[in-house]
Amino acid sequence: MIVGDCYLLGLRLIDCFPRSIYDWLPMNLLPQLLLFAAQYIPHGHCYLWQTPLVGLHVAADALIAIAYYSISIFLIYFVRKVEDLPFKNIFILFGTFILVYGTIHVVEIWTLWQPNYLIYVLLKAISALVSLYTALSLIPLIPKALNLPSPQQLANLNQQLNEQIIAKETAREKVVLLNQELEQRVQEKTTALTKANQDLRESTEYREKITDLIPNILYIYDLATNRNVYCNPFITELLGYTPLELQKFRDGLINELIHPEDLATLKQHFNECLVLRNDNYLEIEYRVKNTQGKWYWLHDKITIFTRDADGKPEQILGIARDITQTKELNQKLEEQILVLEKTNQARIKLAEINEFVQACVSLEEAQVIIADLLKPLFPNTHGAVYLMNNSKNLLEAISAWGIVHSDSNFDPKECWAIRRGNPHQVHPHTSGLYCSHIDAKATLKPSLCLPMIAERGIIGLLYLRFDHSDAISQSAQDLAETVAQNLAISFANLKLQEKLRFQSLRDPLTGLYNRRYLQECLTKEINRAHRQQQFVSVLMIDVDYFKRFNDKYGHSAGDLVLKQVGTYLLSQIRQYDIACRYGGEEIIIVMPNASIGDTMVRAEEIRVGVKKLKLEHEGEQLESISVSIGVSYFPDDSTNANGLIQAADKALYQAKQEGRDIVRRC
Repeated sequence: MIVGDCYLLGLRLIDCFPRSIYDWLPMNLLPQLLLFAAQYIPHGHCYLWQTPLVGLHVAADALIAIAYYSISIFLIYFVRKVEDLPFKNIFILFGTFILVYGTIHVVEIWTLWQPNYLIYVLLKAISALVSLYTALSLIPLIPKALNLPSPQQLANLNQQLNEQIIAKETAREKVVLLNQELEQRVQEKTTALTKANQDLRESTEYREKITDLIPNILYIYDLATNRNVYCNPFITELLGYTPLELQKFRDGLINELIHPEDLATLKQHFNECLVLRNDNYLEIEYRVKNTQGKWYWLHDKITIFTRDADGKPEQILGIARDITQTKELNQKLEEQILVLEKTNQARIKLAEINEFVQACVSLEEAQVIIADLLKPLFPNTHGAVYLMNNSKNLLEAISAWGIVHSDSNFDPKECWAIRRGNPHQVHPHTSGLYCSHIDAKATLKPSLCLPMIAERGIIGLLYLRFDHSDAISQSAQDLAETVAQNLAISFANLKLQEKLRFQSLRDPLTGLYNRRYLQECLTKEINRAHRQQQFVSVLMIDVDYFKRFNDKYGHSAGDLVLKQVGTYLLSQIRQYDIACRYGGEEIIIVMPNASIGDTMVRAEEIRVGVKKLKLEHEGEQLESISVSIGVSYFPDDSTNANGLIQAADKALYQAKQEGRDIVRRC
């Protein structure tokens, strides 16, 4: 049944075609085209290929497609240009819907000649989906569309908008006028500000010139960061740092450049700035290191530069002046003052030494005190004072302190200072120049030898050995030379005094004390013996037959006898016994604290010893001599000097009466 219907339909379709087609189509092809779907003919056959009809169909579809495409393009262009377009998606869907239908009309033209109905169906399906989706999208938009204002409302809104625009235009004109006035004022202000900036620039340049040329360091220090935020170029001239380099120090300017001894003081100084009032300033002196490692002294005046909102200091302004030269001069001045003070103290001590030495009555007394006087004058030193003996062939140490490492007695040739007549100093690195009297291996310290010169001759030596290993300072050398000169003069005076005293109290021939000294000493000894309940013995000695001996051998031989006897007596008496030439050939010996028995024994020994003296004069052996001795005793014989002498003289007279060469007591 179905096949039959299709066959009838095919016959009808065949009738639609021109008769000429049947002439060239095979007869068996027609049933196949009607019976099988794969063999559809183009859509144009429905129009029996009437050229006007097909042309009209093509023209209509083409114009519709062009119209649809144009509408789609206009919609898309409109959507892209209008940014705030409401329902923009709907416009896009409409454009897509129209575009698809335009494409369907194009495909209808295509299927007139080509049987590609699958494309045609697909496009219709797409158009159906787009149409359905568009219809569904319009459903929620209908309430919104209904709420859109009407043309009257839009006209009212438009009128209101025009009124607002007119008001805005009026306001704009007023704003323009105000802007013109403002621009004029701004111009005036700008002109004034430009002039002010110019003046400020000139003022700033002027201040910069001042800060650049000022011979002081001008800086601004930030307390929060501990860094310099500004510094004038003078710091480069003084310390070698550029202002930029100062800002690159790791721990800030203070820790890097300030002397460690001044760091704590400077930080405390900065802390004091925290409570500093306006217009007040603080002053401090500290040391700063330059690029070469040299330290410079700065005198710094600091004040507050800026404060925060709470009034706390943020930055300080400082002006630092180089006072290195002043410090060095002050230090030299202090050193000179110290040297002067030491020199003055040394002169005072030296004057004290001179007073003590001049107050001494003998060299022996001076020897006792000189070491204690010199030791404080030369601290941290060891030393000795030497005197030349009368023969000028030996230097003898009369006083010493510390460990001198020098011989107590030595030949003058063993000292370079004595040989040269000038001070001689030696250091351990020149050990070959140590004097022979110094133990160079034991000392290994600086030493100084100074000749003591007086009366155009060397009378002694001052030797000093220092504890330190440094070079001997010039002040110490000058002081030592002054001490040596003063000691030389003082000892020369003592020697002269002793010489004059010797001449005034000693007999020049025998070397014994003279009669004047006898009177003084005997009275003193009697008074001492009286106070201490002791004894005093007096021996009066007379050379027997001295006048005959003198006449026989001559006066020179007689002088020889007296000299030999005096020398012998000095060798036999005690240190505190007193031997005096009383007159002529008479000699008196005062023996303190000697009993009468001991005195008689001692007198007898003297008598015997004198007889044993060997006398030789001008190559001739002289005959032996003898003495007579008279003894008196305190307090038995007398209680005064004259009485004792008279008693001894009486006993001497008795000995001579009894034949001489004997000892008798009064």
